[in-house]
Amino acid sequence: HCCLFAYGQTGSGKSYSMVGYGTNEGIVPQACNEIFRRIQENKDANTKFEVQFSMLEIYNEKVQDLLDKQKSRQGAGALKVRENKGEVYVQGLSKHPVDSFAAIATKMEEGYMSRSIGATMMN
Repeated sequence: HCCLFAYGQTGSGKSYSMVGYGTNEGIVPQACNEIFRRIQENKDANTKFEVQFSMLEIYNEKVQDLLDKQKSRQGAGALKVRENKGEVYVQGLSKHPVDSFAAIATKMEEGYMSRSIGATMMN
């Protein structure tokens, strides 16, 4: 399991660090490409891999699934963050199977379009 959390002021470079721009790859593409490279190198027929992608935002203290258009449209909004035996998870967060970074990039773009955007008067 992996979780990336980027927090900071508008315009501070979170997106650039996480995703990158142009030929400058960020943390997400570098890590994902490495994961899929290692999966391809695996020669053990008894080992199976499953990679899933989820994307959420926390905005005004509400957790929203950025890849579940049905919930977003209905305004169902806030998901619950839960803990069970030391495992923290978001109840009801959608999971999408992916087989490459290209598939992840497509899902990221879809989620990015669902983000909340608010004026911060910071810049």
